[in-house]
Amino acid sequence: MKNALGVSLGILALVWTYLALTVLSGYVLVWAGFVAWGAYFVVGGKSALADTITAMIYGSIMAGVAVVIMTLLDDYLDLPLAAAIAVGITVWALTIIPKLKNITANVFGYAATFALIVQSMLTNLLASEGAEIISLSLGNPIVLASLSFIGGAVFGLLSEKLAAKLG
Repeated sequence: MKNALGVSLGILALVWTYLALTVLSGYVLVWAGFVAWGAYFVVGGKSALADTITAMIYGSIMAGVAVVIMTLLDDYLDLPLAAAIAVGITVWALTIIPKLKNITANVFGYAATFALIVQSMLTNLLASEGAEIISLSLGNPIVLASLSFIGGAVFGLLSEKLAAKLG
């Protein structure tokens, strides 16, 4: 087949989107899965599943750490400055652990999680002094993003395998 990967991506994107909006609704985010799916191919495809998931979750955790730092600083600094300092520190931290130096996937995980936090959860997280960041609930943006990243990376692998079969 001339465009086997494109056909595979289309079919599995349909499946991922349907699952994320029905049986997995509230457990995964469609868009975050697609970010991880793309990261899977950027990381290298084929044997990149574990590396993709690990790097994206590390990025997600560092975004959560940024929120904790922001909650500590926002009593003393205005929020934009507190956020800038927290982001600067934690983005630097994306590069310091040698085993987790897939910086592209780290940044994708960080950006997706930080966007989720800033767009929909920041006010509540600041009011609670970041309490949700340390919970193991779906209210924790790290947990929600990480589940989405795992699903998206798995679908990256599946799309690669289906494309090989379609040939």
